[in-house]
Amino acid sequence: MKFDPLFKSEENKLVKIDSGEIYSTGNLHLVYGENIGDASLPNSKKQLVAVKVKWSAVELQPGAYNEEFLAALRDYLKILENNGYFAFVIPETVKELPDADTVQSYIDAMVHCARRIKDCVSVIGFAIPAELIKKDSDFGVNSYAQWFINEMQVKHGHYLYFADKSVVEEKGLVDALKTSDLVTYAK
Repeated sequence: MKFDPLFKSEENKLVKIDSGEIYSTGNLHLVYGENIGDASLPNSKKQLVAVKVKWSAVELQPGAYNEEFLAALRDYLKILENNGYFAFVIPETVKELPDADTVQSYIDAMVHCARRIKDCVSVIGFAIPAELIKKDSDFGVNSYAQWFINEMQVKHGHYLYFADKSVVEEKGLVDALKTSDLVTYAK
């Protein structure tokens, strides 16, 4: 299911297409996937929700996905949608990504997550995992970030992609960021 985008990226900022309004990505309503059943709503319709989703919560073992967790995530995102809020997903891993096969498994799990929430209009997109940004020297066509985006865009072309500003700065990719369509956020 594909939607027309509601937001766009301009100079690494999040802009609502219909109004031209810039949404703050610095005052996020942070929700942890493992506590999704108890998650609250933001204080303001203009406050974005950032949902941290651990790889281990999505994929229980190689190729075996936690459909119960993904259903709960979808239910929460539908509550956001029904109340006029917007969100993006921040993928996280608790283990190393030592080789291309492990990176591909991680990306596959996040693509599966996206597939399970594909009908949630509240979802603006996904953050580039910090673990992938830390492996990059730019955001070009051969970067890990672009690999993640390419895999996601096969079925989710309306998504925007976000980058943690502190990780970008720590890695020294500020200039590379300026030429990208990524939206920066601060936790």
